[in-house]
Amino acid sequence: MRSQVSSPFLRHGHLPIREDDCSYVWQVSAPERCEWVRNTEDCYSDSMIQYTVLLFCYFRSEDMAVFAGGLLLVLLWLLYLFLILGTVADNFFCPALAVIAGVMRLSDSIAGVTILAFGNGAPDIFTSLVTRGDEAIIMFTELISAGVFVTSMIAGSVAIIKPFKVSLKSLMRDACFYIVSVCWINYVVWDEMVYLWEAVSFILVYALFIVAVMITQAYEIREENLKTRIPSVPDPDVLHTYLANRDTGAIPKIPGRTRPFGLHAKLDIAVAMELERAKIRGESVQLSPEISDYISDRPKGLFREFLYDVNPISEDDWKKSNIFFKFILIVRSPVMLLLQLFIPVVNPTVEKRGWSKLLNCFQLCVTPTISLFLLNVWQTTFGNLPVVLIFLVVGTIIGVIVFLTTHVDRVPKFHNVFAFLGFLAAMLTVYLVAREVMGVLQCIGYACSISDAMLGITFLAWGNSIGDLIANVAIARRGFPRMGYAACFGGPMFNTLLGLGLTYGISAAADPEQQTKIRIGDMAPGCLAFLLFSLVATIIYLNITGAIARRSYGGLLYSIYFAFILIQFLSELHVIHPLGTDHRPDV
Repeated sequence: MRSQVSSPFLRHGHLPIREDDCSYVWQVSAPERCEWVRNTEDCYSDSMIQYTVLLFCYFRSEDMAVFAGGLLLVLLWLLYLFLILGTVADNFFCPALAVIAGVMRLSDSIAGVTILAFGNGAPDIFTSLVTRGDEAIIMFTELISAGVFVTSMIAGSVAIIKPFKVSLKSLMRDACFYIVSVCWINYVVWDEMVYLWEAVSFILVYALFIVAVMITQAYEIREENLKTRIPSVPDPDVLHTYLANRDTGAIPKIPGRTRPFGLHAKLDIAVAMELERAKIRGESVQLSPEISDYISDRPKGLFREFLYDVNPISEDDWKKSNIFFKFILIVRSPVMLLLQLFIPVVNPTVEKRGWSKLLNCFQLCVTPTISLFLLNVWQTTFGNLPVVLIFLVVGTIIGVIVFLTTHVDRVPKFHNVFAFLGFLAAMLTVYLVAREVMGVLQCIGYACSISDAMLGITFLAWGNSIGDLIANVAIARRGFPRMGYAACFGGPMFNTLLGLGLTYGISAAADPEQQTKIRIGDMAPGCLAFLLFSLVATIIYLNITGAIARRSYGGLLYSIYFAFILIQFLSELHVIHPLGTDHRPDV
């Protein structure tokens, strides 16, 4: 047993590596590693690019300097993939889902905790859905450890930047539901066997949370008799905290927008929808001079408007960005150009709701056909006709009809249909990028002998959560700390319950016995324990301080997360045993 622990080639809880495991590559002689990787099935992933083969065959490990350079490029590509995920979620998913929620006439509470929460958590959910059997450890630890990161680091950052008074009723509801969810997840996965009914129960727990949110909202409306205005912004975490939590200063007004894309697209939608619905309720809203004196600089004319809308860098964003965000705008511009060409956007916060006649008609013609190639079903035939030709002809006919029956300066009545097309295209994009993320993570794990659990705890959890950190901190700095803080509980709970429920449910439904064998790794108990610790510490602290989140609260949450990461790193390096591991020797 001790000889196994001392070996550097150990993964998955101190188990020796099998010869058919791709991590065994480091026990193969250096000149033979490329050929060995090509012939080993475990080294291949579902991603479009086979990163492990690319790394070991084109940046050969005989020269460690060259190999390290290749590994650095892989890490930079991983960061870029996370940037793409965040860009799609903010610029394409959230506007589409806000419009869809309005078309479906969903109430604010239901829309917030279901369809709009899906937009915010799309990267986590799709990352979990693209995992296969051997990657289940990455998926499980990512969902749980991302919850630790959000409820500690992000919540702590909001409190440190701007101390505030918490809405204790909403916090207790969300935190208690989250605690119950984590306890139930721990019970279900303890025997590493998940039955179909157990997977469905994860989704039902979240459905129960939706009911609790609806009951809470109805009770508050009746109790306060509409004296306290409850906001109607399209975000689950903003819903009950926007107005009640604002500072004494005026509500920050968003500037006028001429394009549906931008660095602050998600925040613009939240604020603008509140202003719009305040007018509907008959409330007086004093617009800032930035809006009331706004003069559109959007060009006129079919082709000039098209070129303006496909420009990947907005002039407004460029002027208002610091050096870091200007670098981000430049780096993401190639992929942004492609996304703007192929994903329709309906954004209620911008001029003409994002209608661009030539661009939208072009998207109708090509987006369905491009989707066939992305799904790798373009070779399918319908009778004797290739399905690609059918989609191209039908899409072109629809695009031409729309072009002939619409006007450049007038938004068509059926414009909201583009929101559904944009939602499907954005969902496909996130799904494909999530597959690439999993392929890159596998490659990094094999190249650095990092366990799947540690990959989920670090790279994947941080990558999928860093966007939330930036957004919530920005919201807090604008004077709305409760808005950013409330997002730290409902969001990760949605991702975890839906991610696990759908992933395990699909796997169990495909099994004749309606069950699936899972692996959660030795680090999973530690992740679950620290998530519970973070939630319980939050409840105790805020009840002691009278629901006031001071800077000391942020320090407490920071210390919890640093202790969590330290223990996980020491476990990965085999300095200590992972939490929950049976330390007794084998008999």
